[in-house]
Amino acid sequence: MSPGRSGVPQAEPSAFGQAVLIGMEIDGVQRQIQHLTDLLRELRRSRRAWEAGARGERDVVRVLVGMDDAGWRVLPDRRWPGTRRANIDVLVVGPGGVFVVDVKNWREARVDGGRLWRGDEDAEDELRKLTDQTAAVEQVLADAGLPPTEVVPLLVLVGRRGTEQLDRVQVTGELDLTRNLVRRGLRLEPAVVERVLACLDEACPPMREAAADAAATAPPARQAADADGVFSRDELFSRDELWRELVDAAAREPIEAWMTWLHPMQARLVCRRSSGPARIRGAAGTGKTVVALHRAKYLAARGDRVLFTSLVRTLGPVNRALLARMAPEHVGRIEFTTVDALAVRHLEQRGERARYQQGIADNCFWLAWGRVGLPSVLGRSGVEPGYWRDEIATVIKGRGLTGFEQYAELARIGRSMPLQPTHRRAVWELYEHYERLRTARGVLDRGDVLLLARDLARERAGGEFDAVIVDEVQDLTCVGLQLLHALVGDRQDGLLVVGDGQQSVYPGGFTLAEAGVSVVGRSTVLARNYRNREAILRYAQQVVAGDSFDDLDVAGERGRRDVEIDRPGGEIDEVAVTGPAEQAAALRADLVDAHDGRGVRYGDIALLAPTNDAAARWERILLGAGIPAVPLSRYDGTTSHAVKVGTYHRSKGLDFARVYIPDRNRFPRPRRATESDDAYRERAVLERRQLYVALTRARDSLWVGLREPVGAGAGAGRASRRVDDKSSRS
Repeated sequence: MSPGRSGVPQAEPSAFGQAVLIGMEIDGVQRQIQHLTDLLRELRRSRRAWEAGARGERDVVRVLVGMDDAGWRVLPDRRWPGTRRANIDVLVVGPGGVFVVDVKNWREARVDGGRLWRGDEDAEDELRKLTDQTAAVEQVLADAGLPPTEVVPLLVLVGRRGTEQLDRVQVTGELDLTRNLVRRGLRLEPAVVERVLACLDEACPPMREAAADAAATAPPARQAADADGVFSRDELFSRDELWRELVDAAAREPIEAWMTWLHPMQARLVCRRSSGPARIRGAAGTGKTVVALHRAKYLAARGDRVLFTSLVRTLGPVNRALLARMAPEHVGRIEFTTVDALAVRHLEQRGERARYQQGIADNCFWLAWGRVGLPSVLGRSGVEPGYWRDEIATVIKGRGLTGFEQYAELARIGRSMPLQPTHRRAVWELYEHYERLRTARGVLDRGDVLLLARDLARERAGGEFDAVIVDEVQDLTCVGLQLLHALVGDRQDGLLVVGDGQQSVYPGGFTLAEAGVSVVGRSTVLARNYRNREAILRYAQQVVAGDSFDDLDVAGERGRRDVEIDRPGGEIDEVAVTGPAEQAAALRADLVDAHDGRGVRYGDIALLAPTNDAAARWERILLGAGIPAVPLSRYDGTTSHAVKVGTYHRSKGLDFARVYIPDRNRFPRPRRATESDDAYRERAVLERRQLYVALTRARDSLWVGLREPVGAGAGAGRASRRVDDKSSRS
């Protein structure tokens, strides 16, 4: 017997009991040994995997470092912005952009069915992690002024060949890595690369330094770095001179490259999240369309189906070609088409395409005018019949009015000529008679097509597109915008409308409120002109300085707007001539001199006229003189060696280094003898806006023909106002 801890005697265990206890301990030890053996085996396997991955990363980094002589810089094992311990395998910065690289040394990897597989395992999580890393880097560089579209997520498979695009992520084999990077060409200037590197060094430090920063809590170290000027945020953001150099560098490229260049100040707009419909507005030259194109690229890169639309037919092919220059891998996700073409497609889906007969509908209007309009007060108003045709198309049908009571009280935005109640009643009677004639013939006009397409889109409630971007929105009708709004509704990042009321070149107008589109809290005003040199912009502003305008929901804007100017200088040549032959000779001679003597590319030059007939005549004049020329109606956005010739209307949304505008002083056209004062004032305002659009297409220089009658005293010769600036010549 032996006492226990309580002092009470305890019995000794039997020999059998001792054996059982020892056996249990042995089993326990064996289990621990097996567990440790399994753990050791797993650790060794994991180490081999990590060593293989490390070798893969080292091999990839070695390939990239070999590109250093070509201006590429490699930042391996960097901290993931916004985290304390997570890392990014490699960041690559060079002329072709910024790449967020994830290296995978997988034995079995394939792309199948639009997804990435590792053996039989779906590797979607790896792609999602890479896109999250890319989004964090985008935000860092957007703060530094780099467009997020220049940041590319790149997953590299060690030892493999081939390239696949999975939504935004590019999956490429290590053996094709160099070729794919170089293929992107020169997108970033060396100075921009250095700025980006400085920004990434601060936001994405090497993991060893990141760990040391996390352990240190004393702020003096950061202050010392700032004192040395290495990571000074103030220094990073003081880059006006650099940006001016970038603008001038972009201006030296063909005009198509210029039209895709996004100023760093606007980079944030591209990836801004919007909880509903959004708007970008601003004066001519402030970069609205460029922002819209980069926005389309950004949305397509993240997998959205995007519609990019406007009213002008020529802009679709041009914008598609421009975006293909920026992102050939994503352009397939974006549809470029006009609002009218989209509406006709909806009509085809209903099996009613054959009913759209605008020519027959026009005949119906003229019959209605002869029977009802001409004998009424409208025929005695001193207003051309075409004005009343536009009134029906843009004000009545363009706004979807269904009763005279609506029209009687309507604020006719965009139409300044006042109408008395008797005039409004006469217009409505003309409209009703026109509708009876049109319906009897079983045809539809453009307004009917838009209305039917809008109603069909509302019934379907979306599904075809994830996002709709509307360029030159001020030129649409209210129903046209309602159609586009119906495609995406008020969803997040769904609808973006871009435009400027001062550049409206068609009669009529409306408000966003009428269209049922609210952009409260989601509207951006661009107030800095990046396109036009100062002399060009000031000259164009004089044309519309005395005219106020409505800008959708903003009424009564001043004609001369306060716009910051990014590019000083400019060149304006006003040439006074006495007749058409002398003007043609002077224009031809100057155009050849601009090309041969001053180095302006023919493809970067435009000649603009107010009508199709005038544009066709000038095209024949240039071709007859041996100067290559192409009509704007056939311009598709690709670089060519030909002067672009077209109307003021067709030049909308385009840029040119030098623009020729003959007969400048004959537009707006003089008042006609039978034209009323009110009708003339409204027409003159509209035509001045059209001329303003044409003038502001000129980036660096402008030639203006002033044709005076013989004996007017000006005489033939050259009256020139010029601001010389070497950088204005491209």
